[in-house]
Amino acid sequence: MSQMLACLVLLLFVALLGPLPTLAQRETRHEKFHRQHVAFPKTHSELDARRYCNLMMQRRGMTTIKCKPSNTFIHGHPTEVDAICSSGGTHFSENYYDSNGFFELTACRVTGEGSGPPNCNYRGRLSNQRIRVACINGVPVHFKAHL
Repeated sequence: MSQMLACLVLLLFVALLGPLPTLAQRETRHEKFHRQHVAFPKTHSELDARRYCNLMMQRRGMTTIKCKPSNTFIHGHPTEVDAICSSGGTHFSENYYDSNGFFELTACRVTGEGSGPPNCNYRGRLSNQRIRVACINGVPVHFKAHL
């Protein structure tokens, strides 16, 4: 009887909690690519490149455990960036595709000047360039280079 009561209490407890996200839920490689590289419209465009990099690298979670050495933000619409893997790009080699068009970019590189996570210091550089990305299943998953 007490075992049956324990089961009922447990069942009631689970029912009241409802669906909870599991700890195992993680972002996909494509979602991570967007979090780390796509910033459209350009957030805080009034900031100089250094301040922009310091802010965005922290906001996007790339300074939590260690300072990510470098990162490039693409200021293009997410659908235009995704299209590099299809009509908006040209196959380069293996799973790499080059964008047909130019994107506004902010390239961030850690300076190494006496600070550590989460307050990493970056220098930034603005440019308009074509880019190369790695694609899997028709979507970008890795930023390879500016061209």
